[in-house]
Amino acid sequence: MSDPEAPLRRDIRLLGEILGRVLVEQEGEELLADEERIRALSRRARRSGRPGPRSELAAAVRALPLDRQGDVLRAFGLYFQLANLAEQHHRLRRRRQYEREGKPGRESLDAAFADLSAAGIDEVGLARAAAGVSLELVLTAHPTEATRRTILTAHLRLSRLLRELDDPDLSAAGRDRIGDAIAEEVTGLWETDEVRSLRPRVVDEIRHGLWFFEQSLLEEATDLTRALRRRLPGVGTPLRFGTWIGGDQDGNPAAGPETIAAALDRARELALQRYRDEVRLLAAFLGVASTLVPILTELAESIARDERELADYAAEIGAQNAGEPYRRKLSFVWRRLGETLADGSGGYSSADELLADLDLVDRSLRANRGRRIADGRLGDLRTRVEVFGFHLAKLDVRLHASDLAEPGPRVRETLAAVRAARERHGPQALDTLIVSGTGSAGDVLAAFDLAAEAGLELSVVPLFETIADLAAAPTIVGELLDEHRFARGVEQRGGRMEVMVGYSDSGKDGGYLAAQWAIFEAQEALATLAADRSVQLTIFHGRGGSAGRGGGPTYAAILAQPSAHPAGRLKLTEQGETISFKYGLPGLAYRNLEAALAATIVSAFPAVSQSAPPEGARETLARLATVAHAAYVDLVWDDPRFVEFFRTFTPVDELALFEIGSRPARRPGAEDYLPRLRAIPWVFSWTQNRCLLPAWYGCGAALAPLASTRDGLRELRRLHRSFAFFRSLVENLEMTLAKSSLEIARGYLELVPAELESERRFAVIAAEHGRTVEAVKAIVGAKELLDRHPVLQRSIRLRNPYVDPMNAIQVELLRRHRDPTADEEEREAVRRPLLRSIAGIAAGLRNTG
Repeated sequence: MSDPEAPLRRDIRLLGEILGRVLVEQEGEELLADEERIRALSRRARRSGRPGPRSELAAAVRALPLDRQGDVLRAFGLYFQLANLAEQHHRLRRRRQYEREGKPGRESLDAAFADLSAAGIDEVGLARAAAGVSLELVLTAHPTEATRRTILTAHLRLSRLLRELDDPDLSAAGRDRIGDAIAEEVTGLWETDEVRSLRPRVVDEIRHGLWFFEQSLLEEATDLTRALRRRLPGVGTPLRFGTWIGGDQDGNPAAGPETIAAALDRARELALQRYRDEVRLLAAFLGVASTLVPILTELAESIARDERELADYAAEIGAQNAGEPYRRKLSFVWRRLGETLADGSGGYSSADELLADLDLVDRSLRANRGRRIADGRLGDLRTRVEVFGFHLAKLDVRLHASDLAEPGPRVRETLAAVRAARERHGPQALDTLIVSGTGSAGDVLAAFDLAAEAGLELSVVPLFETIADLAAAPTIVGELLDEHRFARGVEQRGGRMEVMVGYSDSGKDGGYLAAQWAIFEAQEALATLAADRSVQLTIFHGRGGSAGRGGGPTYAAILAQPSAHPAGRLKLTEQGETISFKYGLPGLAYRNLEAALAATIVSAFPAVSQSAPPEGARETLARLATVAHAAYVDLVWDDPRFVEFFRTFTPVDELALFEIGSRPARRPGAEDYLPRLRAIPWVFSWTQNRCLLPAWYGCGAALAPLASTRDGLRELRRLHRSFAFFRSLVENLEMTLAKSSLEIARGYLELVPAELESERRFAVIAAEHGRTVEAVKAIVGAKELLDRHPVLQRSIRLRNPYVDPMNAIQVELLRRHRDPTADEEEREAVRRPLLRSIAGIAAGLRNTG
């Protein structure tokens, strides 16, 4: 039997060999020798598990000159870029293999339909539920994306070359040609600085976000929607997109009225130009002659109307294509799109008008033996316009409750910009104002009052972000529904209401387990409230990329949510580095979109998704959450010197040097350091030192006592089998713990001043880590973490010898950067290599914040 992972190992070996050749060409044999020596020491340290080899590795990297440390970091970082790409490509390769074998791929629509059928759901019930399914994916510019767009584009080209290598008929000469092309790309990557010199502006983040629509989402979301409609004819457009990029002003002084206009204008330009190009190609294809095939009278009348309304253009083209009515009609559609782009008088006022023209062409084709043509290119274009409109992604605006309580000129200017944007782009492009930091109904009503002053009717969405606010969410939303202004707004939106829950700040506030359970309970109570008030509730999940901020596999995360009212409606954020991991490659974009949509459809059937807590689960989880919360608070919030320890033990303050986002790492204000620190650098910094503390601390204190008794372990295993929420929580814990490395984190203790009792504090952290690891292994029945996922387990083990040296170098660079005797010139010399270590470790772990 062939080894399914053999092609992946082949690709990584090939890419590694090419990287080695490029390093020698670019920097000489000495760099490759240093890199290999450091890696060998790292592997020996991992195998031995003893302090001696670890100290030898630290001494070896410390002995390297600063420039060579930077080069070694770049070499390891580039290796991870290539290894990540090979793994992404292999996922697509395996998916194609499943399809050739006629097997439904994991987390696919086919697999979802098969599971629902096996559960007794018939086609009628499936179609009825699917008609109400709604999934909106919202791209955000949270500053965890460490990969530049130049590099992402190179990755696209490399992916295409790896696909060519899979051709079984490829000749030796063809293989050599591809090898040379890969070497060219790797050379270009080596000569491209992976660290930005300047902090990106919001407009740069807007362009970066739109790049994913241009490269993958416009195509793949269309294909996925049409695939769903082939299975369920008549279903609408359940998949939509949103964005915060340009509209998120919570603590970001760089975002404001001008970025709202820029975000929507740039998206509109991209959408219209794409449609215009497609219409031109469609017109070139559709040479159907009226001498051979009739058309609907309605189409002929439409062409005549175009000739009157666009008289100048009609005169310009004369009788061109007069005998080819579809081509002539599409030439006027092309012209109208051009007028729309230029804000001319003959343009479309909305995407609906464009759809009306395309639908007319569709009806005429279908009425006259042209069904196959209508189902092809024209069908793609029509679906694309349905999904993306003229705005691509609906822009949400976010403001903090404190800014709304005492609104300054910036807030009022923002609302004026929202009104102007809605007048230009239509309400479908911007209809939501999110109030972060919501702690009372008054916070939301203040937003209503300000919107009303600006002449706006918006969906004002409360965002609950702390453990206490999540507990209060049902009461607050109930008060809002009792308030006539809010209730009238819900009624005007057809009874639809949106509420947002924040994973990042709740996790930072109370720890992973307590935050996850608080969010689950809030959703359940909100769904009950919505049912009682006959409201259609959509929960907006503010998930981050890492488990500490609510991240993890999307399919499992969706199934882990309690049933909404109605079921099968949700909205969730795609943040930072997860966007490029999921949507950077077209095929991978399709797979991830499909997984999210398939899970949303399954979630419409709670009995199948196992989202409802089984008997006794609520009581058990409530006890676990209480214990976990107490342990987390005792370490993070109650220890008066914890912040000093945290700031020296992790590179949290140095992250501010890393120019990866327009938004500051801390919210404005003079309050204590930790309350103002954003959740992203909180998680990012613990990821850098390999502790990953926010994703597991407190879980061991909660789980270990139960897991240590026979009855308790039986209960935990029962919940793992039968409760999707608990299964997802445990499996995210397992993955995070496998990525963590306390032996590497220990190396950062030398950065902590003696008076902070680093060994004592680290002993507390290490003991909790050990408890959590043992409890998770007991629950899943494994000897080692990820035993049930050998591919992921092997990937982490293979990465460690490359990541570990980067941590060792980072410790040395942090020591030099923080040296109080160093002058500014010395610190500046260390700065860039330090940033390379941050980027390299992020690539190696495939997680930032």
